Amino acid sequence: MRNSLIIITVILVLACSNSNVPKGILTEKEITPILVEIHLAESIFAQRYSLAITGENYQEDLYLSILKKYKLDRKVFEASVLYYGKHPEIYRPVYDEVLNRLNEMAVKAKAKDSIRMIQDRLKAEQDRLKPVKDTIKTVKDIKTIQ
Repeated sequence: MRNSLIIITVILVLACSNSNVPKGILTEKEITPILVEIHLAESIFAQRYSLAITGENYQEDLYLSILKKYKLDRKVFEASVLYYGKHPEIYRPVYDEVLNRLNEMAVKAKAKDSIRMIQDRLKAEQDRLKPVKDTIKTVKDIKTIQ
């Protein structure tokens, strides 16, 4: 009984570790932030015309800048994506985490946009009321003089 518990524990530890990822392949923790940034780059690329960016190699430049940021060789990244693509049982949780991070970013961005919109409305309302405030101040000044 004790030996079977040890064997089960060892199997679970091995199953949960990244040791089953071949050498030269990014671990799940390593590839996740890169995939998040790749998706953000694809969003930027999709907006390129509204951003007035028309460079031919713009998409590739975005990808290469991400790889450079992580000091990662392109071949290692491509091999890693290929590996995970062939192992969907490993890739699925990685991609779930990527989607969770992107959703968190979207929620934060919407919150910031909402705050900015409220600040803009407040400023516009203050600007609209400024002539009224100036008039009230002028009336007060006239009363003080009298």
